[in-house]
Amino acid sequence: GVLHGDVICANMAMHADMEAQRFCEQLYQAIILVFSVAGFIVGYFMESFRITVYAVFGGVCIASAICVPDWGIFAGKDPPVWLPEGITKRPPNSGIKAAEEKKET
Repeated sequence: GVLHGDVICANMAMHADMEAQRFCEQLYQAIILVFSVAGFIVGYFMESFRITVYAVFGGVCIASAICVPDWGIFAGKDPPVWLPEGITKRPPNSGIKAAEEKKET
């Protein structure tokens, strides 16, 4: 049979909370930045733009290998609380109503 996206997503482990995702995004950007700066410096002194491009590409590949998969090291301490299936109304303490009231004032 054909697997639908919902079945695939249900079988995947979703460990990272918002703080873990924020950390992972900052790590991703830092890895790319370090490789880019190092590649620029080496490429500048060796007078080769190719070295700079390869360094950036290598940084993106390494950062993707580290940050894109849901590794256990990025498991968050506060996993999201999901609503039960079939619930369509917003819970009263969701904070969305308070945010809308702040915009009006």
